[in-house]
Amino acid sequence: MDSPLSIQGLLADDALPADAVDERILDAALEQFALVGIRRTSADDIARRASVNRTTLYRRMGTKEQIVRSAVLHETRRILTQVAAAIQGIDDVSERITQGFVVSITILRGNPLFRQVLASEREDTLVWLTIDAGETLKIATTFVAAQIRRAWSDRGLPDDANAEPIAAILVRLVHSLILTPDAPPDLHSTEQLRTFALSYIRPLIDGGTAASLCEMDGSK
Repeated sequence: MDSPLSIQGLLADDALPADAVDERILDAALEQFALVGIRRTSADDIARRASVNRTTLYRRMGTKEQIVRSAVLHETRRILTQVAAAIQGIDDVSERITQGFVVSITILRGNPLFRQVLASEREDTLVWLTIDAGETLKIATTFVAAQIRRAWSDRGLPDDANAEPIAAILVRLVHSLILTPDAPPDLHSTEQLRTFALSYIRPLIDGGTAASLCEMDGSK
């Protein structure tokens, strides 16, 4: 069984592809969405790209709305897996946190699905990325909270309830930076992202546990 702190354990639920055919269908849907957008993609387009017939598509995935939801969650998991892989071998806690922030922003900004639908279907996409983004943000928050707890554990600090709200703050920050890249703060380059993470995100993580706050109070 996967550890609950592993990427598999964190993100496992009933929306995961049931088998290789489901995964092929979701990959095909994402490829088609990135090519022409979600609105212009038909069920026949997805079925053809996945090499299945329409009956199999609907039996396995449901309606187009359900296919879109499953595909978006599939892509979210894939992005978080990429982030996890990028920071996995970093022993230094501060560098792991910094790199995780930089990599997350970089991957999302270059994501072909996001770029295509935002360019061609901006109105629908903004609804999908804001009003309908709750489930995706919950998955991302769970992932980030696990990374925060790991950072605290590596420093010998106890786990506490602050990991979730801090993770939610960071996920909301990344979400905002992706949706409105031209608003302050100016974080367009990798160096700007790294400096911001070291100046503001690292202190948030370092001072986030109750034990850390007590140590700070005691040092005054």
